[in-house]
Amino acid sequence: MRGLFYLFCVLALVCSIAGSTSAQASADLAGRYDPLIRVLIKKGILSEEEARQIQKEAMALEQEQRQELARKIKEDATPKALKGLKFQMLSYLDYSAGESAGSHGEQKSYNRFTIKRGYFRVTKKMTSWLGGHLTYDIHQDDSGDWKPRLKYLFAYFKPSDLGFLTDMKAEVGLGHIPWLDFEEHVNPYRCQGTMAIERAGTFNSADLGVSIRGNFGGELEDAVAKTGNHHYAGRYGSWHLGVYNGSGYHGHERNGNKVVEGRLTIRPLPDLIPGLQLSYFGLYGEGNKKAEANGEYPDYQVHMGYLSSEHPRMIFTAQYFVSEGNKDGKWLQPDGDALWTENYSFFVNVKPPVYGISPWLDSKLNFFFRYDHVDRDKDNKIADDAKYDLYIGGGALEIFHGNYILADYEYTDYGDEFGNKHSAAPSPGNKPGNEHKFQMVYQLKY
Repeated sequence: MRGLFYLFCVLALVCSIAGSTSAQASADLAGRYDPLIRVLIKKGILSEEEARQIQKEAMALEQEQRQELARKIKEDATPKALKGLKFQMLSYLDYSAGESAGSHGEQKSYNRFTIKRGYFRVTKKMTSWLGGHLTYDIHQDDSGDWKPRLKYLFAYFKPSDLGFLTDMKAEVGLGHIPWLDFEEHVNPYRCQGTMAIERAGTFNSADLGVSIRGNFGGELEDAVAKTGNHHYAGRYGSWHLGVYNGSGYHGHERNGNKVVEGRLTIRPLPDLIPGLQLSYFGLYGEGNKKAEANGEYPDYQVHMGYLSSEHPRMIFTAQYFVSEGNKDGKWLQPDGDALWTENYSFFVNVKPPVYGISPWLDSKLNFFFRYDHVDRDKDNKIADDAKYDLYIGGGALEIFHGNYILADYEYTDYGDEFGNKHSAAPSPGNKPGNEHKFQMVYQLKY
């Protein structure tokens, strides 16, 4: 009996302490009531429970205000020169083994580690409408030395929306041309190699000039969830117009001509098929080198049609483009006129659902395939077989926010009269054969 008495006493003491603590907590909270809340309780407008809930919400709001004040103090304490400043790095660390094509079938074997590209970016946001961008491109020259060169250096301006034209951005300086930055944000594997039109030797991704771009009708709501991509996410599409030297970011400007370029992209069914886009790209100007045959700068123009379908699980693209000459002015007929080319490319990327196997791999594991066909002499003015067919297949694993491990096999079958894969004109009797390689790349991004 004595044991039961002691147990009862202990339980009574615990309950008394708990009740006292609860009462004290309520009293503490009540003691912190705003005077207006206390008046409303006294007049019977608010119950004790309603008052307690309102006070909790008020305390949470007060905490948010304190955090915002701390953030503002921290921002004000940041030196002015560092405000709006951002540093980024992107690099392609490559291992490749295979054989490269050469004249008259003289293939050369290679087995090497290399850094295909190293981009160091600095951006500065000065106001809501003005900023600057600098990108250094680290590359290896013919002597084997690693050297930096400018890829981008431009001021940007963000004008106000103009009706249906929204999210506009103008670039002045060494900036993006209208096409490749767009395509490289659809096909994410620039680390594997250049896109079809750049690999064909028509032009590269940056040039000196001025341009402006923007969206149609604002941005697509929940673009990432619907398409897997937040870049160029205009609700009804996007556009980009520019005037440039035409020589590219690592070529000398040798004429007074300027090249006009433009891209028009339509998203025809943003609610029904949000990932479907149809694009046209056009370019008109003159090549950057005089033809020896007639002493004139050759014509240079490009016309491209592009279909892209994006979904978080799959990307598919198809493109067809023709060009008259190229930026270097080297694709010429014997009389000095530019050659017409004809080209097409297909790309598909699939993220298989593997959640049941490994939740971590789901949406990170990718398999891709690409096919390019390039004909540098569409009308057979010099050669009947100045073509190549390129096949790329492989897989990629995104391990963290744009950091990929990629492995692929690439095979290129050259026609007997193809010149070289860079920018030479067709060459009858050249017979370069074919080339192939196995490749592994780590894309380092931060």
